[in-house]
Amino acid sequence: MSLIIVSDRAILRTVEVMSSVSGVDHPITEPLPVLATRPTFRATFATLREANFRLYFAGLAATSAAGWLARLATDSLMIELTGDVGLVALVVASQLLPSIVLGPWGGVLSDRFAPRQTVVLTQLVVVLSALCLGVPAILGTAGVPLIVASSLLLGVAAAFEAPARAVLLVQVVGTRALPNAMSLNAAVQQLAGILGALLTAGLVAIIGSGWALVAAPVGPLAGIVMLLGIRRSALQPAIKVAARRGQIREAIRYVQRKPEIRTALLLISSLAFFALTASILMAWAANERYGLGTLGYTLFQTASAVGALLGSLLAARRRQLRLRDSALLLAGSGLVWACSGLAPFAGVFVIGLVASMLMRTAFMIGNDSLTQLSANGAIRGRVVSLYVACMTGMQAAGALAAGWAVHALGGEITFLLAGGAPALIALAVVLTSRSRPALPAPA
Repeated sequence: MSLIIVSDRAILRTVEVMSSVSGVDHPITEPLPVLATRPTFRATFATLREANFRLYFAGLAATSAAGWLARLATDSLMIELTGDVGLVALVVASQLLPSIVLGPWGGVLSDRFAPRQTVVLTQLVVVLSALCLGVPAILGTAGVPLIVASSLLLGVAAAFEAPARAVLLVQVVGTRALPNAMSLNAAVQQLAGILGALLTAGLVAIIGSGWALVAAPVGPLAGIVMLLGIRRSALQPAIKVAARRGQIREAIRYVQRKPEIRTALLLISSLAFFALTASILMAWAANERYGLGTLGYTLFQTASAVGALLGSLLAARRRQLRLRDSALLLAGSGLVWACSGLAPFAGVFVIGLVASMLMRTAFMIGNDSLTQLSANGAIRGRVVSLYVACMTGMQAAGALAAGWAVHALGGEITFLLAGGAPALIALAVVLTSRSRPALPAPA
């Protein structure tokens, strides 16, 4: 499988001198990688041939599974202590809020300091959070304030980890292999979600939520060991930015000057607000439309994870990244999701769910990859943090809106809005973007 580099008019706008933007002498933004032929199935896993990425990948798998275990065990503990399922929303909000407020600062730190050390520190915070809640839960002294505090601590770790991981991944695999690596990361996170949910169910049933939380730190600790095993000599050189005032405003101005990144933020914001609250609609479908209760909800969540896993593998086989293609994937996902709410039978709904999640995940990976590769290395961490903060903030607002809409408008109308709105926005992007011919990359 050969790799060539091309640049079109969209990409040419990303090739720029950074000295006027961030004060860092980093000459150009590298052009987007394009494969000469579509990858074979074996080539889908090509990045795993690199020893450093295998360590990164294994560490991510361990921390992701443990993260699911910690989050779900926390939800379970809240229900055990209060008997109020609605208070789980308080846990979720506590985990999302730090990324909205602190995310941009996480981007600043990821551009200043070594990302591997930052990720290790955030994983130690995850360990601390789980133990500080799990031990009191075993002793019978845990309460709602402690659960909220622990959830906030998890959120703080996530706010600083996301941009640092993005910078570290580029150091591990480089920009050419980044789309493939991100697709494999998404695939392992979906598998970790499935395994983490099953593990949580078993541990909570056998030993209780407190002991499950105490067991959760095994994953982050294993991830730290993997990260420390990465050979520094094989890493791509990191670009360090000196500390100074106004670096978040600098990143915002940078994004405003980049049409591709602005459009990518518009697309992910529309998806986050309208459709990343799928769990609410799946719960409505399971209970209200098909009368399947908890069993149906579990089935729908599993189908969603399967679709996302397939979408991750599909994204790993993309030959090139284009904003227009990503917008088409979002439009297709939205239209299928809108129609799924009208499915007469649960089996038809499951098929639509898998298809929608497949396209949605492929879109999210492509959109994220395009954003990162369109950003100069000296400011990439801050761009990623703005991307995450934007997505998280819109998701939190969308959850409130979806909860209101299901009660006020009904599930079918909410499905139409949740799928139709992002589909219309994506189609508008497709119609306003022109086909751009491939041009040689600059030297």
